[in-house]
Amino acid sequence: MRKKLAQHGAMKRLLLIFCLIPTLLMAQQDPVSNTKATGDLPEYTSTYINDFAGIITPEAAENIQNMLENVRKERGVEMTVVTIRSRHDYGDWDAIEPFATALFNKWGVGNAKRNDGIMILVAWQDRDMGIELGAGYPPIFDDRVKRVIDHHFIPWFRDEKYAEGIEAGVAETIKRTRLEFTDDGYTTSSRLRAEAENALDSTRSGGIFAWIFGAMGLAGGGLGLFGIRRWRRNRPRDCDLCGRKMERLSEQSDDDYLSHGQKVEESLKSTDYDVWYCRHDDHVMIERYKKWVSGFGACPNCDFLTLHSQRTVLTSATTSSTGMARVDYSCRNCQHKYSEKVVIPRKSKSSSSSSSGSFGGGSSSGGGASGSW
Repeated sequence: MRKKLAQHGAMKRLLLIFCLIPTLLMAQQDPVSNTKATGDLPEYTSTYINDFAGIITPEAAENIQNMLENVRKERGVEMTVVTIRSRHDYGDWDAIEPFATALFNKWGVGNAKRNDGIMILVAWQDRDMGIELGAGYPPIFDDRVKRVIDHHFIPWFRDEKYAEGIEAGVAETIKRTRLEFTDDGYTTSSRLRAEAENALDSTRSGGIFAWIFGAMGLAGGGLGLFGIRRWRRNRPRDCDLCGRKMERLSEQSDDDYLSHGQKVEESLKSTDYDVWYCRHDDHVMIERYKKWVSGFGACPNCDFLTLHSQRTVLTSATTSSTGMARVDYSCRNCQHKYSEKVVIPRKSKSSSSSSSGSFGGGSSSGGGASGSW
C-alpha cells in the first residue's frame, strides 16, 4: 500500500513539472517582446520614413526627410518615422508601447554603442502614437517627449491633419531631444542643459509647486547653456536713443517691422526674430535667433536661411567605384535656383552604415511616451 502511495505521489510531481514547463519557458522569453513573435512586425524599406498607413503627403514627407537627414548628418543620431494602420494588423498587441519597443529593437534603431535612436510611431486607425527612445536617453526625456506628443502631435491629429502634425511634431522632437552624445553616453553640459530645459518646461504647466520645483531644477542644473541663453533673450532692453525701457512686440505685431525675407525665415522655422520697440521715440531693435536644427541653409543670393536642397542619386556608389549625385537648391525667399554635382564615396566592404540603408543596431528598454486622440 505504501509503495502504491509513493508511486502515486511521484506521478503527481512528474505531472506538475510537465504542467509548469510552458510557464517556465514563457518566463524566460524577452520581456520586451511582450510574448509576441517579432516575425509579425513589418520590415522597414527606409531608415527615415516608413508610411505604411499612407497618411503623409509628398510635400510633408520631403520636409520630414530633410529634417531627419540633417539630424543624422549633424549629430549622428538615427531618427525614424513610422505610420501604421493598426497595431492589430501585426498581432494581438494590447497597447502601443510594447509594440513600439519591439519594433524599435527588431529594426535596431540608433548606434549600437550609444543607443541614441528615436522612433516616432503613429497608429492611425487605433488613434494612438508613441515616441520610443533608445536606452541611452535618461528618464528625464520621457517627460519631455510626452509634452511633445500632447502639445505638438495630438492637436493636429484631432483635426485629422496627420501630415501637418507629424511634420510639426518631428521638428519639436528634434528640438527637445538634442543631445551631445559621445561613445560613453552624453556630455555633462548636455545633461545640465536638459535638466534646465525640463525644469523650465514644467513651470509652464502652472501651480506654485511647479514653480518651486522648476526653480530647484534650475539650481541643480546650474542653469546651463539653455537657461543663460533664455535669460539673455528675455532680459529688458534699454533704448539706444533715450535710455528708456523698450517693450518686446508679440509674434503678430512684430511682422510689421520685418522684411519679406525675415518673415519667410520665421514661416520656415529656420530663424526666430524678436522686435523691441520704444514708444517714446519710435525706435526699433530687431534681434535674430537661429534655430538649433533647421532643414534650410543660407542662400548665396539673399543670405537668408531659406535655401532648400534636394539630392538625387545619378550613379550609385559601389565597393569598387564612386557614385555621383545632383543637389538641386532653391530659395523660398528670392527664388534663386542652382544645382551642383557631388561625388558619393565608395562603399566600404565592412561597413553597413545607416546611409547605406540599414540602422546601426541600437536598442530600447521601453523609454519614451505615448498618447491618444
